[in-house]
Amino acid sequence: MKKMILIAALVLTATGIKAQDCEALMLPYFGNDRAKMEHYQTVAAYKFEWRCAVAQAAFYESDTVPAEADLFQISEVKDVLTGKFLSGNYVVNLNTLSYYAYNFKEFQLKYPHGDKTLCFATPRSAHPYLVLRSIEDMHSMADEMTRKNGINR
Repeated sequence: MKKMILIAALVLTATGIKAQDCEALMLPYFGNDRAKMEHYQTVAAYKFEWRCAVAQAAFYESDTVPAEADLFQISEVKDVLTGKFLSGNYVVNLNTLSYYAYNFKEFQLKYPHGDKTLCFATPRSAHPYLVLRSIEDMHSMADEMTRKNGINR
């Protein structure tokens, strides 16, 4: 399983996962406070990059529900700042979809071992399912991405 995660991380890195905008992915982590985010980037660059890698690794789109993944409706997902739920017509944009902007972690924490892949129906998107990797997979991929990018602690 770990080999598969590492291979996936390498493939994603090679195929443009870096195209995802770290600032767009990370700004919600700081409550949309750009000054706070920029300060964190300065004083904790490695942590910022690692958290960005976690956000980059969080999702992928699929035409099918992965085996053993639990399925939810995208309209069950809530914006953490506004408390508003996403529309059932939500269209996924992986370049700006922030793991930190919505309550995805709450869904993951329903599974105590951190090893569950979750899936959200997104019928209006190019692919009908948004897949949220397990916490374990997200962290493994983030570790690998930061190692491959030569980011030092």
